[in-house]
Amino acid sequence: MRGDYLAMKPSSVDRKSIGQWITLLAVAGMATLLIAQQQEIDRLRAFAGAQAEVLHHQQQWATRAASHLEILHRYDIPYHYLEVLADVSEEYDLDLEFMVGLMQVESAFDPSAMSDQDAYGLMQVRYPTAREIDPTLESFWQLYDPDRNIRLGAVYFRQLLDRYNGDYRIAAEAYNRGPTRLDGDLQANLDISDNYYRRIRAAGIID
Repeated sequence: MRGDYLAMKPSSVDRKSIGQWITLLAVAGMATLLIAQQQEIDRLRAFAGAQAEVLHHQQQWATRAASHLEILHRYDIPYHYLEVLADVSEEYDLDLEFMVGLMQVESAFDPSAMSDQDAYGLMQVRYPTAREIDPTLESFWQLYDPDRNIRLGAVYFRQLLDRYNGDYRIAAEAYNRGPTRLDGDLQANLDISDNYYRRIRAAGIID
């Protein structure tokens, strides 16, 4: 009987296995808890990052809106034109205030404007010039589309700025007279008038 009783008692090996299982289960439970906590931390960090990005965009919008209000206060420019010009100016790294002045001088914000030099629309773009920028153009009538005209004029001015090493004064004169005529005067060492540049600066937005 005693031998049978001893045989029924858990061996030390069995007790050790049970202890190991208990330890493993405890460790697994702690690991699961830590993983869940880390996931929650990651979720909160992602949420905080998203909120910070939203706040950053809101601050940018507020800054831009304040700038636009100042321009609208000084100019009788339709807000949509200003929005389009602001987008393209940002895209091509142009001074928005200068570009507003350029549009004012060129067309007085009249999308149907046409010059005696066959320049059209808000930015007074000539059709051959526009075709060089956008070969998909099929007619000069398309230059009366305000959004397209603004983009074409801004891209053309960006090209002139690059051509003249970022000099707004020379680029403005080239925009007004044409780069071919201006280059001839530059090569002849003639004095380049800055009257057109001054008219843009005096339009009311640039100090």
